[in-house]
Amino acid sequence: MAVNPVIENIEKKTRVTLNGTVSRGDLIAWNATGYVLADASDAVTNLYARYVALDDGVTGGVINACKGCTIYDGDAPFSGTSSTLFLSATATVTNTITETRPTTAADVIQIVGENVDTYRRRIDIKPPQELEVFIQPAVYDTTTEPGLGVVDSPVWVGPALDTAGEDAYFTGRFPSNVISVNEAYIVYNSIGESTGTVSAALIACADGATNTGDTGTAHTAAVPTSIADNKLCYSDVSAMFDADALKANYNFTVTVAQVASAAGDLQVLGLYIRYIVV
Repeated sequence: MAVNPVIENIEKKTRVTLNGTVSRGDLIAWNATGYVLADASDAVTNLYARYVALDDGVTGGVINACKGCTIYDGDAPFSGTSSTLFLSATATVTNTITETRPTTAADVIQIVGENVDTYRRRIDIKPPQELEVFIQPAVYDTTTEPGLGVVDSPVWVGPALDTAGEDAYFTGRFPSNVISVNEAYIVYNSIGESTGTVSAALIACADGATNTGDTGTAHTAAVPTSIADNKLCYSDVSAMFDADALKANYNFTVTVAQVASAAGDLQVLGLYIRYIVV
């Protein structure tokens, strides 16, 4: 862009205080102190786009910003109609929007709008949303791991953690647009169990990376919440999905085991995760 863009059709305008240098038309993010350039590569501090800067500014300055607008450039630098626009993973002043989907492991994929034509692009920044998933245990069957485990009345089925050594496992993949985990529970059906403790661990890694990967904070020897015979109970394992483990588009595996003597079984029903995504 040879000159600052013309910004039209402004929606949801507000005022923000800066903690860095920005230019009119840049996507900006909150860094816990003020607003800075948004950047898809910075997953740890979650510099996802929240607003479009409507003014130039530097640290300490207060500028106008908005959630939606049309950016016009008379040099016609944009690609064809309806090209998807992403937050850039190599953001610099005047260059926070890209037509190329970021490709580096852990880049947060945030769609911020689309081109209207070669002169105009429409920006529409959505607030973060919740995404809920429920992952069933993996079917793993050897002489010491009974696989599907047991069926409990009326119709509950799943691996039954017990002192015989059966564990349960989950595998999944973090969404490409994830910025945090709000809650994560391992859900059980108690079969004659009221005192048992469980431990869980998580490993996450990118495609092509060593499978030992990154680990989250282990969940160690804790009694599930609401545990009682014939009750559904759960372990809050949210802390496992910390910044070391939670990375956009990473594969992950979780293991859970009963670690103390117990009177019955904890039948594993699934892993519930509530993501925050953009």
